[in-house]
Amino acid sequence: MRSICVSLILLFAITASYAVKIPQCKCSSIEPCKNAYANSIMPCADQCKSFASAVGADYGKLRQCLLAKEPQLRKTMACVEASHGNACAKGNPLMVEKRYPETLKIAALSEINAMLVKNGIAGQVKGLMSTGKKLFGCMRKCVDAKAGNCAKKLGCGLQLPPDNALVQNAKKCAIQSGFNTAGIRELCNCAAGAGVKGLAGVCNKINVS
Repeated sequence: MRSICVSLILLFAITASYAVKIPQCKCSSIEPCKNAYANSIMPCADQCKSFASAVGADYGKLRQCLLAKEPQLRKTMACVEASHGNACAKGNPLMVEKRYPETLKIAALSEINAMLVKNGIAGQVKGLMSTGKKLFGCMRKCVDAKAGNCAKKLGCGLQLPPDNALVQNAKKCAIQSGFNTAGIRELCNCAAGAGVKGLAGVCNKINVS
């Protein structure tokens, strides 16, 4: 058992030592990029609307549900940014670990799945989750394209905590910004009213904590 533990520690040390380091982004450099991403969310939702049709939604109605929550979404984004004040460099940049979108996606989906299981609705929304993953992929490609792939072109990174900690902080910001139990139930019921299949009897079981 001891040898296994030692091996795991060594493996972790070796992996950490080979982590790719890149220059930290300067705050002045990422401002236009950040605005481009924020302003592309609704246009990209429009571009990826075929996924809404796939789950039976009237996209026009669903879009109104999303627009009603846009202020809370922007507030959440501002909260997350404020929580990581040293993410970008105001002076001389450091060398930071390169981050990968896929690992953050895995951490976020894991948190969502845990919440669905806790609320006892994981089985009921399995099909929606599958479509949601495809929608996420479509949205990510779209916002990258509309922002001119600026994040990749900058060739730098942000000083951020591990993915799981980042997800927990984003969740905390979302709750504070109005995506609490009442806010999520309201959005869910609005989506159900727009025709999204699989939400019958689900929305009012959701508890966010």
